[in-house]
Amino acid sequence: MQIATLIEQVSAHNGWNMALAGMTIVFTCLVILALTISRIHKILDLLDNRDQLRLKMREFFVGREKEKQVASLLTPALELEAARYRRLTPFLGETFSLKKLIRFAESRGMTNPPPEKTIRQLMEVGLIKKDMRNRFTWDDSVAK
Repeated sequence: MQIATLIEQVSAHNGWNMALAGMTIVFTCLVILALTISRIHKILDLLDNRDQLRLKMREFFVGREKEKQVASLLTPALELEAARYRRLTPFLGETFSLKKLIRFAESRGMTNPPPEKTIRQLMEVGLIKKDMRNRFTWDDSVAK
């Protein structure tokens, strides 16, 4: 067979279109694979921090309704307790353990209301937040 005949047969049976489609599919798959490999560290970070991603998603979709509810939970009495506990935390470091904070508060005579209850309320309001290493810090953005 001659080359001219082969080219005519390829053209007659949509060979050029199939070749172009095949090249496009292969090239697209290679690009997707390269992008996936280059971003695998981000994907693994997302898998490691699923809880924080879930919280951010919930915060995004729920909107600012939660902040309005939290503002109503922040009573003057709770603000006073927050100030008392905030004065204790410089002795515990920038980030602190809740167990150490409770023990430190009890050793200072802060037993009414119980430290566990107060700290739980402070966490519900958002004044105390959890960081990546299961340590806790004060959130200064939550205020009246």
